[in-house]
Amino acid sequence: MKLKDLAVANGIVGLAGGIVLLFGVFMVAGAATSDILIGGDSISPMVIILGCLKVAILTLGIIGLTEFNKNPIITKSPSVLLIVGGAIALVPLLGWVGGIISIVGGSMYLANLKKFDDAK
Repeated sequence: MKLKDLAVANGIVGLAGGIVLLFGVFMVAGAATSDILIGGDSISPMVIILGCLKVAILTLGIIGLTEFNKNPIITKSPSVLLIVGGAIALVPLLGWVGGIISIVGGSMYLANLKKFDDAK
């Protein structure tokens, strides 16, 4: 995977995933309410999707830290923010805090994309 593609993927997942995590509390509450009204006993798919998103943010932060550690184009701070945002989001009821941190990290990745064009 090229470094620019990894930076774009980290930026999009960090930004979009952080926005979804911000509103995730309301989505889970709505899904749980509708599940109670229907009378189902299963876990809501929204909980599974949010859990996978939290792990994806954490994993992409770790991959970004290891890949961009050798390359001075992007600093370590966006990767560290994705790692911290993903880790905090895994704590129950703190997903929105992790979402805010992930939004900042993802936007830093997307802001650093112009450095790839300047390096060539």
